[in-house]
Amino acid sequence: MDGVTRTGCVVGVFDLFHVGHVDVLERARRHSDRLVVAVLSDEWALDAWGGRPFVPLLERAQILEHLRCVDEVIAVDDVRSWLTGAAGVQTVFAASAADGVLGPEDFDELDGIPAGLITVLPSGRGSRSPILRAAIDQRQSRSSNVA
Repeated sequence: MDGVTRTGCVVGVFDLFHVGHVDVLERARRHSDRLVVAVLSDEWALDAWGGRPFVPLLERAQILEHLRCVDEVIAVDDVRSWLTGAAGVQTVFAASAADGVLGPEDFDELDGIPAGLITVLPSGRGSRSPILRAAIDQRQSRSSNVA
């Protein structure tokens, strides 16, 4: 080890928190010494999805703060401006097929972030709860109508 702390960041809404979110965060942490989670605001979700998250920002942040793999939680409205000003973040993790976490399909949100800072995590576990899946699918269909 070279003595430098590697700080990683995961950005997402983290609404309807489930095992897929835990999976992404734990995998990101394995590639970092310190993990910062940037939770996107209710207003960001309203603009992106056409509706507010089911779970309010404060509660989503409190859930994340209690995970051992997370060192810091920050609420953000604008991903680009926050990440370009985030001191010490060496890696921004994007997660393939992870509901509520920015992924490769969201690179427009990460525009302006140097490509060398972005690491794509392959898809991992997801929730198998049919009720949770239905709620997520409903939200995703609502957001596809916004674009």
